[in-house]
Amino acid sequence: MYEVLLSLEAEKDLVDIFEYSLMEFGVHKAELYTLSFQDAFDLLGENPVVGKKRDEIKSGLRSIVKEEHIVFYRIMNDHILIVRILHSSRDIKRFL
Repeated sequence: MYEVLLSLEAEKDLVDIFEYSLMEFGVHKAELYTLSFQDAFDLLGENPVVGKKRDEIKSGLRSIVKEEHIVFYRIMNDHILIVRILHSSRDIKRFL
């Protein structure tokens, strides 16, 4: 089992996701949705190669889809680094 760590950018992405969800859907749904990312992080910690290779964006980058968002990550020697969490409608290459 790998430890899963978030980059500063990924932490900010989660805050942004919560704030947007709060405005659009209310506090209960915002909390549920934001906390549900932990399931994706747990999956990556248990099975890091489950995600799609995204070498076309950056070498060594991988991703999994979490509802309307894409979790971008890297497999490091002793942990998984969540690089970004971006909405699927964004210009992904611009943010990575």
